[in-house]
Amino acid sequence: IFGSIDCPSSYSKIAAIEWNLREVFPRKIINEAKEIFENYKISKNECRIAKPFITKDPEDAKDLDDAIYIEKDTSENNPGGLYLYIAIADVSFFVKPGSIIDEEALKRGNSTYFPDKVIPMLPEDLSNSLCSLSKSTPKRAIVVKIKLDCKGYKIKHKFMRGLITVKQNYSYEKFEAYLLQEKREDQFIEYKKAFDILLRSPLLNNRLNLNLAEKKVTVSEDGYPIDLYEKTSLRSNYLIEMMMILANLCVSETLTQTTTKYISREHKSPEKQALKDLNMFIKYNELPTIREKQVTSHTLNQLIESCRDPQKKKLTSNFVLRILPKAKYSEKDQGHFGLNLPLYCHFTSPIRRYADLTVHRSLASALEWDLANQNLEQDQNVICRNINESEKRSIGAERDSMDRYSASFISNHIDEYFDGVVVGSSRFCVFIRLNKFPIEGVLLKRDLKITSKKRFHLNHNKMKQTELGLATGHSIRVKVVSALPFNGSINFSI
Repeated sequence: IFGSIDCPSSYSKIAAIEWNLREVFPRKIINEAKEIFENYKISKNECRIAKPFITKDPEDAKDLDDAIYIEKDTSENNPGGLYLYIAIADVSFFVKPGSIIDEEALKRGNSTYFPDKVIPMLPEDLSNSLCSLSKSTPKRAIVVKIKLDCKGYKIKHKFMRGLITVKQNYSYEKFEAYLLQEKREDQFIEYKKAFDILLRSPLLNNRLNLNLAEKKVTVSEDGYPIDLYEKTSLRSNYLIEMMMILANLCVSETLTQTTTKYISREHKSPEKQALKDLNMFIKYNELPTIREKQVTSHTLNQLIESCRDPQKKKLTSNFVLRILPKAKYSEKDQGHFGLNLPLYCHFTSPIRRYADLTVHRSLASALEWDLANQNLEQDQNVICRNINESEKRSIGAERDSMDRYSASFISNHIDEYFDGVVVGSSRFCVFIRLNKFPIEGVLLKRDLKITSKKRFHLNHNKMKQTELGLATGHSIRVKVVSALPFNGSINFSI
């Protein structure tokens, strides 16, 4: 027993307990991190990568993994080309294999982000202070320097390890204003060029682009949800996303050219039954069907773009997401369907993902940076099993916490009517997503059968294939009947 069920601070706590997350660091881990922090010193002969790096992150972020710098390539043989510098926090310098902090990080697998708090993978002395790329302080980083031509082709890349100093930390919203400026001469002109070039890069433009907005909740000072909305991606988000994908690809390419083992990010293509479900959805919504042999990230993009109605486009994107297999970590590099890449790994978030930390170690070994730890090979099969399970737990906990906040928010609208759309069904119920708020709830089929004769017009043309005419994609108006924050359930009627 830790508090009142009516207190919103309980929502994340319940999720953490349900999904068996490790909330509190043991005292010995905290002391070890504090000792590393207090004893760390920079020697005079350290390699310094003297570029004015910047970071772009959410407004409230403290664990800053990555920084970027972009400059014009002045060489005559690459007109219109750019140099991209992508710096990633060098967590592997501080967290050594087999240390007690490393063992704890493996058990956690990743950081977990709730609306009201974060459960970090590493103690705050490391995640928010020593490793985080905050401005004006020399920070340890691994930097990949990428030479890009004007069409988005990668000419070459190389890795460097040393100290960087971040000039400025920006929020995505703040940097968006700079990207939207139309001045020809400003300090971020090369960043605008990079955005345009990367958008048409052959390495990136065939990746699956669902354009799904992130669900966010605004929490009041006393912890209650006061707004629920979808946060759409900005140009600044896309620029960072594309540069991180490129950095991860460079690491994969470098490691596959060596004998060094590393953990890859695997994403398989949709299974046959999933494609059947997708084509059934497509049929009901009068969209072009997709053959099994033709399914690629590019064909799925074309399907989504064929939707002219914004609501139908969002619904189609969500449906595509649901039929895709879950990406996972693997010892074998079997490619990434969603990114349309033959090989891929995670490298850019070592503060909050253990997989990235192991890839840093693999890179340091391959490039002979860390000779002292070359013989400390970790069991990658065990690591993959652990981090795939911990990722699943974190996603489940984050979802359940958000469901509780959503139920708490909509509980202030009991007996109110909202327009929505059918997003799925089961044997006993239909799942409805509201248009006004990013909230899903349940409409029981038994209630639907009772009331449908009086208040609902059936679509007789599709009656044989769909229960009561409610196919996925159909619009419907519903009333909020109940919302239970303690378990996140929301019930509708018509």
